[in-house]
Amino acid sequence: MRTSLIAAIVTSAALTLAGCSSSEPEPTPTPATPTAAVPKGFDVPAGVTITEGGTKLAVGAPATVVYEPGDRGTSAVTVTVAEVKQGSMKDFRFFSLDEQTKKSTPYYVRATVKNDGPAGLGGAALPLYALDSSNTNLPANEIVGTFKPCPSPTLPASFLPGATADVCLVYLVPEGRTVTSVSLQTGTTQDAIAWTP
Repeated sequence: MRTSLIAAIVTSAALTLAGCSSSEPEPTPTPATPTAAVPKGFDVPAGVTITEGGTKLAVGAPATVVYEPGDRGTSAVTVTVAEVKQGSMKDFRFFSLDEQTKKSTPYYVRATVKNDGPAGLGGAALPLYALDSSNTNLPANEIVGTFKPCPSPTLPASFLPGATADVCLVYLVPEGRTVTSVSLQTGTTQDAIAWTP
């Protein structure tokens, strides 16, 4: 028995709501024109086209965004959500879970990431969120230790321009809900790129 593989899953996921309601009258709306989110001062590498914010894609289609993960620098990355697969709670039989979490439905999201440059992004986590059937955005669950059904939740320790990597993220979706889309959120929720399985 490899009891060292038994780990806890961080399931206290903060919920990101799609909008807010208010009793006050809304100001005159600004036209919701999708724009490519490129920070001021960032030079898009030659031959790279940034995908417009708010774009909807089918699984398997690529999208290119500008990603600035903390102090790792800013780089253009091309992300392809390759698979959104429902898993089984049997995969978590060696994990210590509370009763509510045991009733969840696991989803595994596999994606390919290419660093288009100019910065290295080693060890960064990809900001992919799962939107469930209750219209709630769920961040990926953090798993401590090795999880064979869905390994590699972050980019490799060395991820220089030109490098490509495969990542796999785990989402424990609350009982009775399903995943309706997966979104890449490098800016606002309105600018997110969404893939529909």
